[in-house]
Amino acid sequence: MIRDLRLHGSIGDIDYFAFVSGLSAYNTYFYEEEDSRIRFFSQGNEFSITENNVTYRGTGGSFCEYMFGVEKPLKDMAKNDLLNRLIMFGAFLDDKEQVVFTNNTEGMETFSRLFLQGHAVTNYYFVVSSAFGGDYRKRQRQILKMVGKFLKRTNLLADDRDTELLERFCLELKEEHSVVFIFKLINRANQEYYNTLRTLYAKDRELSFEDQALLEKIVLSNNIDGYQQERMKIDIMYKHPENRVVVDEYQAVLVKGLARDTLQASEYARLNRLRTLSIRNNIPSVLFDTLDELLLKGKKIQETGEQNYLKDVRAVLENLFFKDPSLKQHIIREDIVKLIRAKHTAYSLNDRGFDQVLLDIGRACDELSRETDNFSIFEELSSLITYFDRYDNIHAVLSQLAFMKNIDFKEGSLRSLLGNKEAFDTLDPGLFTSVFIKDILENKYITNYGKQKIRLIVKGLESIRQGEASLRDIITALRNLSDEEKLYNETHVALKERMRSFFPGLEMKQVREKIRADIMKELAEKGMAKKIPEKLFEKVFIDLRKESVYLNQIFPEVIVSRNAVLREDFLDNSGLDRFYVESLEREYFEEKGLDTGLLESIRDYNKGAQKTGGDERI
Repeated sequence: MIRDLRLHGSIGDIDYFAFVSGLSAYNTYFYEEEDSRIRFFSQGNEFSITENNVTYRGTGGSFCEYMFGVEKPLKDMAKNDLLNRLIMFGAFLDDKEQVVFTNNTEGMETFSRLFLQGHAVTNYYFVVSSAFGGDYRKRQRQILKMVGKFLKRTNLLADDRDTELLERFCLELKEEHSVVFIFKLINRANQEYYNTLRTLYAKDRELSFEDQALLEKIVLSNNIDGYQQERMKIDIMYKHPENRVVVDEYQAVLVKGLARDTLQASEYARLNRLRTLSIRNNIPSVLFDTLDELLLKGKKIQETGEQNYLKDVRAVLENLFFKDPSLKQHIIREDIVKLIRAKHTAYSLNDRGFDQVLLDIGRACDELSRETDNFSIFEELSSLITYFDRYDNIHAVLSQLAFMKNIDFKEGSLRSLLGNKEAFDTLDPGLFTSVFIKDILENKYITNYGKQKIRLIVKGLESIRQGEASLRDIITALRNLSDEEKLYNETHVALKERMRSFFPGLEMKQVREKIRADIMKELAEKGMAKKIPEKLFEKVFIDLRKESVYLNQIFPEVIVSRNAVLREDFLDNSGLDRFYVESLEREYFEEKGLDTGLLESIRDYNKGAQKTGGDERI
């Protein structure tokens, strides 16, 4: 028995298909054709197609696939499975987005409006012919209840599977004695443009000069409106699988925030992250701009009060919470480097904000894991935190070498440092030097021997990497340097004690040689070094002379004239350790009974002058 019929025809610029299904469809006269008009009818329903419009009367409605950027109810935007637009004859949405039915189910739609308000290429109408009591509101509500969910969610429209569409419609309707009409209307001009653009864009996700020339030729020959061109371009760009997954995440974040009428810091960060991914993956920004315009309606997204580098941290870590698993893979080496630099910035500024962001992300991971009973997100977060642990380890080791005395550096510590450096080198060959070495060497409080140890470590790690030295070789060199540092300090204390009282002849080398011999004997009696190299002894002597010049000539002038630049010039050029000189300054103030607040003001003013370039005098 024949159950389904299909008619195909053209009127003007429109191709139409009429699909009919029902027990009596094969022996029912249901259409008549006139010049520039075809009319379909059955038991209280009528649907007509002319060159310019469609008219309808009866029980049914229209539907089409949602084009990207089409305004639709917020609750539809929040549901990813709502693929299609559905309008029932005689129904409308009130201010609360509730469907209101009326008995006036008669209407007309021009093609220019239909293909502008609906889909630019393909739109559908349907009517259901059946015996009912004449209350159109009740009948329309009944039809919507039966087929509405299916029509809103089916992907048969996008896949162009019309036969299955008709079968599923009748199956969902569950009315054996009703006759179903589905009318498919296609704008041929828009279809040519749309299909050509889709084919061209699918190749490389961009259009060549030749591609654009071909599209312009189609536009001119079909007189396609500029706005329609833009709608179709945006829709095709969105539907490309690599674009869609990112844009859908962006929409989901916006919709969730707008439902609360506010965006949280994590959501704002996620939007920024998706924008970054769009640039990295050649996704047109117009897709995001369209969503902003559609959903925000001119409202500005309120930024959080966090510093920019912390916003970047949130943006990267929010990758963990994207719905599509493929997006989580977009945390690349560049992003991890950004996180490491942000952690370093936080350390330099003594800013606890970085740790707070990590706490927020960790708390969110915990909540998500409990909700989904899936703890894989913790594994992903842990893999990132491993780099922060490496940072802490490197920073602690290098800081000890640079700023602390008498550190017994073990081979295990050097091996750990080497492994952590290799991990950072894999991310960025310049990361280790720029984040750790540069800042430490530029720190004003690093000791002279601290600088030598850091440089020795840097050179040693490179020698180990190239196979020119072993771990033990570098440890031996470090211990020798530490022994020299200890000898310098012991010699410094002993010689300073002798210079504290009047000691004639210090300018004469013979006298200094005698003092050097005396100090060696003194240290040997304490079980320490038996020999002080002449070069080291002379360095100690010169450093003590510099101390004397500073305390007796330069520092008094600094105090009287409040000349902070004079003090800074000495500290920068004398080669003396800053922390040690500052301890001498404190002792000077205590011995002279001066107000230590004055000393702090000199030091503080100097810091401010360096930042602002202000006058050097207080």
